[in-house]
Amino acid sequence: MNKKDEVAVTSRSFSKNKTLVDELRNRYEKVTLNTEGKSLSGQSLIDFLKGANKVIVGLEKFDSTILDNLPNLKVISKYGVGLNNINLDELNKKNIRLSFRPGVNKVPVAELAMLLILMSLRRVHLSMTNIKDGIWSQARGQELTNKTIGILGFGNIGNHLANFLKPYKCKILGFDIQQIERKEVIQSTAEEIFADADIVSIHLPLTDSSKGFIDKKLFEISKKDLKIINTSRGGIVNEEHLFNFLKNNEKAFAAFDVFEVEPAFDSPLLNLKNFFATSHLGSMTEEGVIAMGLAAIEGLDENNK
Repeated sequence: MNKKDEVAVTSRSFSKNKTLVDELRNRYEKVTLNTEGKSLSGQSLIDFLKGANKVIVGLEKFDSTILDNLPNLKVISKYGVGLNNINLDELNKKNIRLSFRPGVNKVPVAELAMLLILMSLRRVHLSMTNIKDGIWSQARGQELTNKTIGILGFGNIGNHLANFLKPYKCKILGFDIQQIERKEVIQSTAEEIFADADIVSIHLPLTDSSKGFIDKKLFEISKKDLKIINTSRGGIVNEEHLFNFLKNNEKAFAAFDVFEVEPAFDSPLLNLKNFFATSHLGSMTEEGVIAMGLAAIEGLDENNK
């Protein structure tokens, strides 16, 4: 039992998970949880973390202002993946150790991407609405078999999605800054993918170079019935350009789990019939939460970097 370090957990889903909380309390005596389910940012985040020298964080933003006000902080352990909410340069300046485990959420996120791909082809979510409205629709969808799929970002999640697609005999185009070591995948530029793909699934990190990367230039060369899936990070797709593309192409479809601004209650995309949204649920399975949480707990230990 560690009685010296003070650990704070900002993540709401971690804080209400009994298995993870019990495991953390078995290792650390001084633990503060976000039991009120608050979305922490700015001063509320600073106040919550005051006194803690180790923290488990989710999507909360850690910029220079936040870090300047946390002089005791020594370790940040990431619950989940994606580091775009953390100023890595400031961590290095302040000698704060960062721990994260790439790919810990690859199974649930790839499964959600697969679900959204199938939904984009069959649009089954509309059937329930039609039935309630007294419409017994026989609208036809499309099959996944033999489609051309573009996967943008061939890391852990992109690779796992490619595994799911194997039985469907799809032509898979892959975009990544690294060489893709899969013989069945055709490494391609983003332009080549958008010009040829029936479906595009996004699995890129959000960086300065990827912000707004998918815009009207790519939509203009794509098929008019393109299906586009985003389970990575909001901000990679220019949402205004996407809105115009979907509005002008009724056979196109987009399904997003992430938005540039979250919660996305006021997004104009929600008013389109050919758009579907989930509320950043990619990692939110019972198994996924446990895997991410245990990795984050391990990351608090200086011996588990």
